[in-house]
Amino acid sequence: MKNIICEKIGIQYPIIQGPMAWASDSELAAAVSNAGGLGIMGIGFSPVEIFRAEIKRIKTLTDRPFGCNLITAVPYAKELLNIILEEKVPVVELETMPAFYHSLSDFSNKLKEAGIIIIGKASSVEDAVVYEKVGADFVSVKGADGGGHIYGFTGTFSLIPQVVDAVNIPVINSSGIADGRGIAASFMLGVVGVEIGSRFLLADECPVHENYKNAIIEAKEGDTVLTGTTVNDAVRGLANSLTEKVLNVEKQYYGEELAKQIQELCSGSLHKAAVDGDVDTEGSVVVGQIVGILNKKQSTKEIMEELIGEYKSILSNASQYI
Repeated sequence: MKNIICEKIGIQYPIIQGPMAWASDSELAAAVSNAGGLGIMGIGFSPVEIFRAEIKRIKTLTDRPFGCNLITAVPYAKELLNIILEEKVPVVELETMPAFYHSLSDFSNKLKEAGIIIIGKASSVEDAVVYEKVGADFVSVKGADGGGHIYGFTGTFSLIPQVVDAVNIPVINSSGIADGRGIAASFMLGVVGVEIGSRFLLADECPVHENYKNAIIEAKEGDTVLTGTTVNDAVRGLANSLTEKVLNVEKQYYGEELAKQIQELCSGSLHKAAVDGDVDTEGSVVVGQIVGILNKKQSTKEIMEELIGEYKSILSNASQYI
């Protein structure tokens, strides 16, 4: 599997492990990189000392390309940027929101000057165009069916062809994929690679609590909900007592009071689920709508081998559709 993303980044397969807070640490990211893909650490919200420590640690776990995410909305984002430059991180997934468009080039210019490959994280055509203008090498598209924070309203397989038509830089699909079928379908829509998050939550190397993994395995189609849409901070995860409470306050409050209520309910909720194992009451089990086909724990190497094997099998039989 050789194409522009493999050649530019220096990886064997055009498969990227998406950055996930409390889930994609240096161990998981290194395992993906060692298996031929690109591991990206989800440390964009981490304190400065942890951010640097994780970058240093992954260098001891792999000699292959790796990445980390950088979220410009974080108050100390420029400190994190300086660490990225000092540690010479090969790839950065850059994420912003419309309110921070004006300062995006401050980050992208310094990354490009250092020779760091930039993947812009887009949730709309507008986002994708902005990343292209500031010099991103690739744009990764996350649709409304993805897990975690959701900033757009269009489903992945409706959004991708619109982004492909709107920009001239290579596009990556970063949601709605968990097997070789999704990879093949994504390439047919014009992308050059895929970014997979939810599937890697079940990797042996992923540090999330076993309760979190088991909750994903037990879930079925339709078990995810989207909360926080009324305060423009939507999150997709498994339905539980926490999501029920959030949805209820969204019906009862408005404006600043609503935002305050949601903040009080959800503060630290991902840590409670991913680290402490509370997946029923106060924890947030973030995962995409693809959860219905996530049914087993495996090593990262096994996941990568299955993804590639399924993809190649589908392509070998593609001629029957002509």
